[in-house]
Amino acid sequence: MTRTAPSPRGVLSVAAAALCLVLSGCAVPGQDEAGVLAAPGLTVAAPSASAELASPRLDHVPVAPPERLVFPAAGIDGPVEEYTAAEAEAEGGINPATLDTISWYSGIRDPMPGSDAANTVYLFGHSWVEPAVFNGLTGVHAGDRATVTTATGDLVYEVDEIITMAKPDFTQDPRVVAVVPGRLALVTCHRPDGWDPSASAPDNTVVFLHLVEARSAD
Repeated sequence: MTRTAPSPRGVLSVAAAALCLVLSGCAVPGQDEAGVLAAPGLTVAAPSASAELASPRLDHVPVAPPERLVFPAAGIDGPVEEYTAAEAEAEGGINPATLDTISWYSGIRDPMPGSDAANTVYLFGHSWVEPAVFNGLTGVHAGDRATVTTATGDLVYEVDEIITMAKPDFTQDPRVVAVVPGRLALVTCHRPDGWDPSASAPDNTVVFLHLVEARSAD
C-alpha cells in the first residue's frame, strides 16, 4: 500500500498456481477450478455451536446480495459493493476500490446472507494509517452487533471471535475456511505495534459474527 491509497494489490494478491487469494493485509480461502472458495487438504468443519444460535425473532429473509453494513462498535455505516471472481482474477486479488469501499466477495458457493444462508458471507475493507472503512475493527468485542441490509430484510450478527494471523497462515486456518451457515466474516489487514506504517501489513485480522436476528422487509 501507499500512504494515500491502496496499492493495486493492496488487499489481496493471487497465487497463480492455486488461485489462493491472500491479502497483503487480509485474505480469503483458496479457490477451486470453478471459482468456488475451498480449502484443499482441509476437512470442512461443522458449524460451530454459536453459529446455530438464533434470537426469538428470526423471520424468513430470503438470501440476497448485501447492500449495506452498519456496525456501530466499529464506526462502520456504508454501502456494500459486489466483488466478483472475475474481477478478483483480473485485478490479481480482492482490492476494494477506495479506502471507504466495503467489498462483498461473491465468488464462492452460497455467498449471500439470509436467514437460511448456507455459507459464510465474506466482506472486505481496507485498514490503513489514514482513515479507512475497517480501521475500527480493532476496537470491537465479543457481543457487539452488526447489521447487514439486503433487498429482502435486515440480518443482525453478533461478534463471536476476533483472530489475527500471519498472511501465509490465513488460508490454512480451519476457522477461516469452514463452511458455516449464518456466519459473517469481516476481513481486513493488521499491523502489529511498532510496524513501519509505510510498509505492507504482515497480518490478517478477521472478525467472525453469527446470525442472531433476521427481520423481513415485508
